[in-house]
Amino acid sequence: MTLNQGLIPAKWAALAPRALAVHDVPTGRRVRWAELDERVRRLANGLLGLGLRRGDRVAALSRNRVELLELYFACGRAGLVLQPLNWRLDTAELARLLRDATPRALITAAEWSAQAAELRRTCDLAHWLEFGGDGGYEELLAAASAAEPPGSEHVGDHDPFFILHTGGTTGRSKGALHTHRSAEAGGVHQTVAERIVPGDVYLMTGQMFHIPIVLAMNYLRHGCPLVLVDFAAEQALRVIEQERVSAFLGITTMLNWMLAVPGFDRYDLRSLRNIQYGGGPMPTSVVRAALESFPCSLIQDADDRALQHRGVGRDGLLDGDAA
Repeated sequence: MTLNQGLIPAKWAALAPRALAVHDVPTGRRVRWAELDERVRRLANGLLGLGLRRGDRVAALSRNRVELLELYFACGRAGLVLQPLNWRLDTAELARLLRDATPRALITAAEWSAQAAELRRTCDLAHWLEFGGDGGYEELLAAASAAEPPGSEHVGDHDPFFILHTGGTTGRSKGALHTHRSAEAGGVHQTVAERIVPGDVYLMTGQMFHIPIVLAMNYLRHGCPLVLVDFAAEQALRVIEQERVSAFLGITTMLNWMLAVPGFDRYDLRSLRNIQYGGGPMPTSVVRAALESFPCSLIQDADDRALQHRGVGRDGLLDGDAA
């Protein structure tokens, strides 16, 4: 059977249509599985209706929003390739990435309308859409069919799915092509390392223009609700308490900021099971402070292993460390 990541919403719309799929905290939207799947189907058909064909690239410029998630699943469903862009880059660098991948469409959040207007002067794309404003995104969905996109049963496995750009630390950022199967492989490793269960609630602190999207899709694949935020330490603690979040990924700086929030001890964080951390050096002092303050295990996202810390032993070593 062909593996198509775009069908994740279809599975859970059939099994639990009224269950929560995504809580978009910045916009206040709570999207159920049935609604998410319908919007994904409409978006896929709408993009195909613009004349896009299997293998065409679709660029996107947005913070973590439910519309960006819709684009991932819709492109997967239609056989298109999503190119999410780093919104922190300047317009010249964005233009270079667009010219490199040659997408046929760019879809932006309304807050990037000025950047989109500037890009239109230097990039020749067939279609320009915007959501969160009057840029035609919702009109495209409303006019499109809610039927299953034609040919979706033949898309998946080793077909291209999305392009994530490297950090560019040793040169210019380069596009890395991921397939449905490569995204699945990353998800399998995460499932084992984080012991994911259907009752989990995942807080998305990383940006979906990079590899955290694989973590997000994997939790959704298990039917777990995804909570989207624009990270701020105090808000993250409040959301963990309110949404009963059980897992999130944080870098050292994020954990330090959260621990430094005044009144940290007043937040009810008992729902947490795992915090995965990585992206930079994690001093032992920070690991100790996190273990003493957060009521859960820590999972180190290392290059070739995942170390799970559960506490500090009588020998002074962190549980999970080697002597």
